[in-house]
Amino acid sequence: MDIIAGFMITDETMSILFSMLMGLIAGAIIAAGYVVANNGKKFSKNFVITVLLLPVIMAIIIPFIATDLKKTLSLAGVFALVRFRSIPGDSKDILYTFFAAAAGLVIGLGSYFIGFVLVFTVSVLFVLFTRFWKVSDKQILKITIPEDMNYKDVFDDIFDKYLVKHAVKNVKTSNMGTLFTISYWVEPKRDCDTKAMIDELRTRNGNLNIILENPDDQLVPVL
Repeated sequence: MDIIAGFMITDETMSILFSMLMGLIAGAIIAAGYVVANNGKKFSKNFVITVLLLPVIMAIIIPFIATDLKKTLSLAGVFALVRFRSIPGDSKDILYTFFAAAAGLVIGLGSYFIGFVLVFTVSVLFVLFTRFWKVSDKQILKITIPEDMNYKDVFDDIFDKYLVKHAVKNVKTSNMGTLFTISYWVEPKRDCDTKAMIDELRTRNGNLNIILENPDDQLVPVL
């Protein structure tokens, strides 16, 4: 009988299913906002799927644990098992994950109006800030050179050709002091051909390592 009762549709079940539907709609809006904000930029499709479904999951879980402290602590334990690894990413993605979870939590508690106000407000602000707030596109360029090369002005002509500006970030030795690695803050020109720049730098530094990376490598959650 208990098994049969578990499949019966009650008012509570209908309420949870409705919250699930609202969570799906909220997730679709959140995911759409992320795609619009990053239009023309590279982004992870897996991350879009995550923010689409996260509010649904939260909206289902919250009604079951809202009045039970033991279940709440169990959920906290599950989240504690989430691993973090360092991958090239963006700090705003962490914020967006938290935003999707918060929206699902509010909807799961039955506060649909507040939940959708949160969804629309943050989504619109996210799109506006991402698309229209232009900031300098700084990157980190790491060039390895032999110890006998004077790095002070050796790359300036190449930098002037491809970069808006550059500045030395730090210098360190490697390979028992036989090599130097110079790190630069760089801002590429809008039409910068990255491959051509690296090819010219390679001919100047003896074909040693050259790395161009974004400064926003962050810890991002991996379930």
